[in-house]
Amino acid sequence: MKYFWTIVYNFLFLPVFWLGARLLSIFNNKLKAGFKARKDLFKYLNTKIHTLDAGKKNILIHCASLGEFEQAKPIIDELDKSEKYNFVITFFSPSGFNHSKIDTPLRSKIIKTYLPFDTPPAMKKFIDIINPSAVIFIKYDLWMNFLKELNVRNIYSIVINSAFDTRRFKWRFPVSLSYKKFIYQFVDAIGVTDEEDRLHFRRLMKGTNSEILVFGDTKYERISKAKEISQDKALINGNILTDKNVFVVGSSWDKDDDVIFPVIDKISSNGLSEELSLVTILAPHEPTEDTLEQIEYDIHEKFQHIKSIRYSELNKYHGENLIIIDCIGILMGLYKYADVAFVGGGYQTGMHNVLEPAGYGIPVLFGDEKLSEDAEHLIKNGGGNSSRGFTRAV
Repeated sequence: MKYFWTIVYNFLFLPVFWLGARLLSIFNNKLKAGFKARKDLFKYLNTKIHTLDAGKKNILIHCASLGEFEQAKPIIDELDKSEKYNFVITFFSPSGFNHSKIDTPLRSKIIKTYLPFDTPPAMKKFIDIINPSAVIFIKYDLWMNFLKELNVRNIYSIVINSAFDTRRFKWRFPVSLSYKKFIYQFVDAIGVTDEEDRLHFRRLMKGTNSEILVFGDTKYERISKAKEISQDKALINGNILTDKNVFVVGSSWDKDDDVIFPVIDKISSNGLSEELSLVTILAPHEPTEDTLEQIEYDIHEKFQHIKSIRYSELNKYHGENLIIIDCIGILMGLYKYADVAFVGGGYQTGMHNVLEPAGYGIPVLFGDEKLSEDAEHLIKNGGGNSSRGFTRAV
């Protein structure tokens, strides 16, 4: 299988992936931004690497996007205490690169960059420039040529927050499991969230030298810390929300809005406005101008009892019952205002982080087509429910 997967990956998958992404970038601004940023990547890195402390070791932490970066923060904070390391944070997605922010003071130097496309020459050059002492992957996004080059150079690598998700076809299908075993064997250690995952990975990696360790999940630490930080941040004038029921919708997509807006409209028109006075705070997953304008158009055309205002214009607030968040990076702090939250993605791309609102001890609703493991735990323990029951009840 060694040569089989190497040939398939380098001569089939990578060319098809690159060509497909190139074609889609004509219509997709996120993909276009990723290609543009990688054009002068090595020139950028050769400049930035000299800003790091030459007397410290470089630790590279790879995050697919913004969600994984949030899970990396507790690791960065802990390693920073030793004052022995510089940090190089790599991203695959423009959303992570553009919107990632460190919200606690660091003693150490840090740079962030895109990960180059996973060709052998590019990865050799990338590692030559960064010269990492260790590489930490957050959850997934493992690239074969990157891992193989680290392995050849004896650079320690570990995956944190790994989950063996048996609900997903790719974690059950023999061919994809064969590939996963091949790719994971280049990793020195696999840090899983619980004992059940450890047993699954032990069976998968039987006959390899990979170490399987139970580390727990850093997202719990991140949520606890973020909740603590957000307590002192006033994101919305208290007078706007006084004596109101507050419904926060986080990381919503259009299919989520199709379920949520009729409910908000009905609540706002049912004649019990004083008793059920409701303000909804809507944070779209991608608050681009096109997305925001489409939301505003749909509301105006279809829902006469919903009046919206953008977050950036709250100084003009005049009783609107829907606040549309038109920026990135404040969603976690908004959940502190909520009486109830809805987390998007369950009808479209896959569930976003339901634990962020749950950390505030409020009921959490979500779509029921692509439930995450965390969402299923919330349902089981009475902390959350799918929106199907919610919409039937209204």
